[in-house]
Amino acid sequence: MSASAPNAPEPAGGGDAENAKYQEIMTETPFSETSLSPFLLEAVDAMGHKNMTRIQEASIPVILSGRNMTAKAHTGSGKSLAFLLPAIDLIHKANMKLHHGTGVIVLTPTRELALQLYNVATQLISATNITVGLAIGGTSRQKEANHLCKGASVVIATPGRLCDHLNNTPGFKTDKLFMLILDEADMLLEYGFQQELEAILRMLPGPKLRQVCFFSATMSDKCLEVPHMEVDKETLVRINTDVKSSAATRAHFEQGYIICPPEQRFLLLYTFMKRRSDKKIIVFLSSRDSVEFYYEFLRFIGMASILMLDGGMKQKQRMETYNKFCNAQSGVLLATNVAARGLDLPAIDYVIQFDPPESVESYIHRAGRACRGDTNKKGVGLLFLMSHETKFISFLKAHNVSLFEFEFPADKIINVQAEMENLIATIYYLRRKAQNAYRSFISAYASHHLKKVFNVNKIDLECLGRSFGLTEVPRVDVPGISLYKNMEREAAKAAAKAAAASAALDARKKGGDKDNSDHISKYGNLGTSDNETETAPQGQMTRKVKA
Repeated sequence: MSASAPNAPEPAGGGDAENAKYQEIMTETPFSETSLSPFLLEAVDAMGHKNMTRIQEASIPVILSGRNMTAKAHTGSGKSLAFLLPAIDLIHKANMKLHHGTGVIVLTPTRELALQLYNVATQLISATNITVGLAIGGTSRQKEANHLCKGASVVIATPGRLCDHLNNTPGFKTDKLFMLILDEADMLLEYGFQQELEAILRMLPGPKLRQVCFFSATMSDKCLEVPHMEVDKETLVRINTDVKSSAATRAHFEQGYIICPPEQRFLLLYTFMKRRSDKKIIVFLSSRDSVEFYYEFLRFIGMASILMLDGGMKQKQRMETYNKFCNAQSGVLLATNVAARGLDLPAIDYVIQFDPPESVESYIHRAGRACRGDTNKKGVGLLFLMSHETKFISFLKAHNVSLFEFEFPADKIINVQAEMENLIATIYYLRRKAQNAYRSFISAYASHHLKKVFNVNKIDLECLGRSFGLTEVPRVDVPGISLYKNMEREAAKAAAKAAAASAALDARKKGGDKDNSDHISKYGNLGTSDNETETAPQGQMTRKVKA
């Protein structure tokens, strides 16, 4: 499918898009038909939920039956309630008291996800004596320890902090633990938490005493194979309600790609954001350094409605940013993948994947941010690609992700390149941030596992540097990769050619020939004649940028 319009489509709302979303995730089964306790039915009703989603209808009875399970469902499909409701119900029916310690642990890879789950859980237990504990980095460890020692029936935690408490908080009782829930299970391993997960499993009651539930937007058997997990695959219940493969294939989510030369990447992004200043946009970048650089630069040139979210921010600052963006009617959020999974960022109009995703799955999770929780909007996704990266489209299509090509006329691009380069050259802290962002981009790109698609040796490094406002790029040494071999070879050829031209000119002068130096520009001998016009290779772009 191709787009004939010069610009990316505007989000539209209502009608077929709304119906498509409900048909995809909702059922006609009310929560009242489950065996959940009355206080939970009242709580979900107060939250505005009447009927269950597909993942809730499939998961709740399995968890209540005590069986191990895996559940795959796309973002925004109601996974949180699918496991919190039955977990809390089992705590209630087991009549667990504070002195019994913890009965359920929910592990999640990020602090933001943990806080979201904690907020939902506290709403569900508001009419009971059940307590929920939170164990995450960036908060007071001592306060957490005091709470855990007093007793928390349900603990929601990130791996590192939970491991810390299991090792160093003697009063934290887990001997009555009967359920372990891994939320965004695949990401726990993807983010490098396998060692912590193994340590946690060693310190918890054995596999025969606990029920394990895995929830994720993508699901593989990698989590099942972690040492000490010991889940019997033959008796494992596998649930997959992801009828259309992913959030990225929804009928109400329109998406495409744009092929853009490296030196024009930022200009196109800037133009896109400026012309949609009344929209809500999230832009994904590959590193904290890139997020921080573009945030600082855009603020410097007057883009006020811009926020950033990355893993290097303090917890309080991250939550303030998250809440501010959620409550805003419009604006731009620059983010690393920390915001790509599970976070409820409502009513996003555009998801822009400015830097390449780590995988097809990463693309899908990023795309899942569009219009989450708002059925009256039609989200648009835009993937930036360089010309050598177009093979990634075939990878996406193989996962039933349908994309079309956006077109963006060159004469419509807002050209702030000269201003950008001047600011970067003259303002020290911006130049340092630009250099760090460039280095981080190259390092992340060089480590991409889809090297047949994202091959760092195919990037024109100097042209890429211009998208960071750099007229001179810093050297980046990547182990095992000769980034500069081709550049050095071309530079040597150019130097040899210039030396030959200079020698030829000297020879003509000595031989009495007329001086033709007027025909040799700073770009070398362009072969111009008196009636030809000299053209520098860095002239204005005239071709269409495809998107």
